[in-house]
Formats: sequence, structure tokens, C-alpha cells
Amino acid sequence: MEFRLDGIVHINYGKCGIGKINLELKPLGKCSRCKKNEAIINLAYARQRLCKDCFNDFFVNRVRRVVEEFRMFKPGERVAVAVSGGKDSVALLHALKKAFPEQDIYAFYINLGIKYYSDHLEKKVIELAEMVGVPIEIYNLKEKEGYTIDDFLLTKYKNKMCSVCGLIKRNIFTTLAVRVNADTVATGHNLDDTVSTMMSLFFAGDFEGIARLKPVLKPLIKGQPRKIKPLITTPEIEDLYYVALNELPVQECGCPHGEFTPIKGMKKWLDEMEKEQPDIKFRLLSVFRRKFIPLVDRGLGEEGVEEVRACTVCGMPSSSEICSKCRRVMELMEIKERRGEIKMEITFEELERLREKERVVLLDVRDRKEYEVYTLEGAINIPADEIQKRWKELLKYKRTHKVVVFCNAGRSSYAVAVKLRNLGFDAYSLKGGIISHIQP
Repeated sequence: MEFRLDGIVHINYGKCGIGKINLELKPLGKCSRCKKNEAIINLAYARQRLCKDCFNDFFVNRVRRVVEEFRMFKPGERVAVAVSGGKDSVALLHALKKAFPEQDIYAFYINLGIKYYSDHLEKKVIELAEMVGVPIEIYNLKEKEGYTIDDFLLTKYKNKMCSVCGLIKRNIFTTLAVRVNADTVATGHNLDDTVSTMMSLFFAGDFEGIARLKPVLKPLIKGQPRKIKPLITTPEIEDLYYVALNELPVQECGCPHGEFTPIKGMKKWLDEMEKEQPDIKFRLLSVFRRKFIPLVDRGLGEEGVEEVRACTVCGMPSSSEICSKCRRVMELMEIKERRGEIKMEITFEELERLREKERVVLLDVRDRKEYEVYTLEGAINIPADEIQKRWKELLKYKRTHKVVVFCNAGRSSYAVAVKLRNLGFDAYSLKGGIISHIQP
């Protein structure tokens, strides 16, 4: 995750999607607070430069203030934390326990069955829970409900995987929280997540959606937990700083289903604005929360509030007889019954047979140097970390060829194959990678 060299902290983080974040935290002079230690974090919006210890205090104290300001939970209440293994939820669990060491905190992780990814994250969150000293429950989607997120590549939702995944996780986290009698469910939504979503919904005219982005959401059905966002005023990059500086276990590979969404585009736009106006995200959050959302709430009134009932299948809140999550799962199960299990990987022998009867393009996603040393005959090269920018080079093969992706061991190629499936390609990953097929 991070290492130090000549006083510089290097951070390498495998974020959602195939791309990664690489940062350097260089010495900035004396810390603005303690005046003793070397500062490495620059908080331009606060006009402060902080050392590691002062930044940790700043981070934890802000979480504490937000919880207390919005009365997110009381002493003695059980707080369920939805942990994904990403930087935000990892930072949240650790900081909450630091801020409220006597609070009854319970962690949940959903193993979504995403190959080469979910099991990796499960190990990380178990390690984190042991480090923090909180109980954790693992919910294995395949074992409990008979499907995985990867299976949705069979459905019409294959290019909307983040939406489907979010529906399923929200439903299950609420179900688990009810089961352990939790009073609240805490999620890792940060300042950037919240403001970019608000802006996207604003331009889409979905004002009711904006009204649901409050720091605390009351339960839609009696007996269910409140939903809280303790990181709502925490910039996303500071979650990464906190996780790296405290050497917390966190994901090292990106989710293969990560999408380029309008919200991610909005984040980039806000990041550019932040260079000129360091406090722009805080000001936008304040305007939406203090001015806009109250106007929307008054405009909706009781008549504008959509009727909510319990889903007849799972019992979770729904605006119809069967909730969106259960409808999508039913669609998936019908497709699986007709078509069988999804096939994302093929062996080298299967590849040879496939090339005899189909048009196949081989895609080597290793770096250029490895490709030039050795590759499979006829393969083209687009490194995995460039696929987000260069995937359109493959469009000429979309309707005519099967795309077989390979790397050294099969992990990166699987992520790229999933990404290409999301985009409508008939793509597969070479199981075991090229290493297992090189003759000694």
C-alpha cells in the first residue's frame, strides 16, 4: 500500500476499475498544528499542513464531530458498518472505533463472488476487523442465494453492473443489520461521492434523489435501522491518506466491473474546480444540505412521498410488491435456468479448438516490454492499465470476433475480459495465463 524512501511516502492504490492511484507525499516543512514534526499532508481548504499524527487526530475528530452534530447514534446503540474492503469503508471502520471506543460496533462484508477479487477483499476485511477489535459477519452471496455478481453478465444489466451491485448490497446490508438488531447502518460515502451524486442528479432533474442524500436517513419501514454517512464531510483523497498512513489492510486490485459513470465524470470536473477553489465541494454540500434539500422536502410534502411497503419476497422496503433487487435476481435465475452457468475463462486447449472454427482475436494485456519478449502468435497488445482509454481500438472486432484476453497468470486478463463483456464484446480470459503455456 505504501512505503517510505528519503522521507517521501509513496502510495499505490488499486481503486475500483482497472486503473490505479499512485501518489507521493513529500515533506512540506513543519506541521501547522504541533509545530514539531514534518508535515506531509496539505489541506488547502483548511490552510493547514499536517504531520501524520496531527492528520490522524484531525481525521478522527472530524468523524466524531459529524456523528455528534447529526446525532447519528447514541451511546449503547449498535452500529453496523458496511465494509467493502475499499479505502472509504476501511477508513470508516477504523476511525469510528477510534472516535467511539466504547460503542457497540459490528462489521459486515458481502462476498459477491467476483472472481480474483471478492475472496481477496474478504481476507482484507477479516484482517481489519481483528486489528480494530470488532466482530464481523461474512455473507457469501453464492452460498446464501445461489448466484454471483459475475452472473449478471448474462443479463441485460451487463453494462450497468455497479447499479445492480449497489441494489443487492444495500438490500443485504439492511437485512443483516435487522438480524443483529443494529440501530444504524454506517456506509463509507465521502464528500466527493455525495457532492458528485448531488450534481449529477441535479442536472438530471431528480430532485427527490438529492433529498435522499442526507447525512442521516430514517428507516422507511418500522423496525429497520437508520442509515448514516459519517464520512460525508471527508474528502475522498483523505480516506486514502488515512488508510495508507495507518497501514490498514485494503484492496490491492480493482473491481473488474468498475464503470465510467456520469458521477465519475462529475468527480473529475469537481476536482478541476477544486484546484482554483479548494473549498468548492464543502460549499456545494452546504448549499444542497442547508438550502436545496429543505426546499425539495417542503415541495414534496406528504402527498409527494412515494408509498413504501415491504417486499413480498425479502421483506425489505419497496415501492412495489416485489423490490428491484428481487426482480433482478428473478430475471437472472430464469436466464441461468435456460443457459446454464456463465463461462468467462477458457483453457489453452479450448482456445486451440475455438480458433479452428471461430474468428478469434488474442489480446495480450501485459506491459509492452513483456509483450515484445514473448507473446502468443497473432496477439495484439493493450496493457491492462490502458484498457479504459484504448478499448475502442477493439470495436472493429466487436461483431465479428471472439476476444480472448491473456496475461501472465490469468488475474488481470479476467478483469479485462469482464470489462469487455460489460461493453458488449464476446470476451473470455485465458485460464492460468501465458506462463502456464510457455514451453520450458
